[in-house]
Amino acid sequence: MPRTPIHVVLADDHPVFRHGVTSLIADSGEIVVVASVETGAAAYRAIVQHEPDVAILDINMPEMNGVTVLRHLARTGARTQAIMLSVYESRVYIDQAFEAGARGYVLKRSAFQNIASAVRAVHAGGIYLDPALPERTAPHRRLSSSVDDAACSTLSERERDILRFVAFGFTSKEVADRLGATAKAIETQKARACTKLGLASRAQIVQFAILQGWLHGEIPVR
Repeated sequence: MPRTPIHVVLADDHPVFRHGVTSLIADSGEIVVVASVETGAAAYRAIVQHEPDVAILDINMPEMNGVTVLRHLARTGARTQAIMLSVYESRVYIDQAFEAGARGYVLKRSAFQNIASAVRAVHAGGIYLDPALPERTAPHRRLSSSVDDAACSTLSERERDILRFVAFGFTSKEVADRLGATAKAIETQKARACTKLGLASRAQIVQFAILQGWLHGEIPVR
């Protein structure tokens, strides 16, 4: 008797990437993409409509990022298992993805090698972590409170403000002028905050700020 195919919703804002992933997993003969969409909002609607076995979500999409999609789905009691696609290797993002409900985390650079295995593993009730990830980035155990709160709770109010300014594109000197400090002090506090969160670049600071919702509203001025 032939196996029942695994139904998948795929969400990524790059059409060529989606086409490649769809073709790859279709060749497996056991996975069917029932919807291929490019935004987080469309992913949420497609998952609610199709109730797939597995959702493959880009962590960074227009309208709604992958972590936010999972948090919305959690409120509906959806049974769809999720795999997060990401270019980021920092444990901050891995923890956020798993805390939001993801069961797999696959790097986009190795997705064509690993995504079919990830779908099978997650559909079977397992957890899949991309083998290309450094061992130190393995996800923490699930926490009683959200990983967002746990990570942010280690930051001082000043450190939050500095990271938010950096995410908005301000230089250390510009941040110093706004906060009434020296550029050297700002650099020191920024480095301390990044160490706490495991962030290694401005791009990672921006992504973390997006996931925290820090880039909405007015820029803080103190």
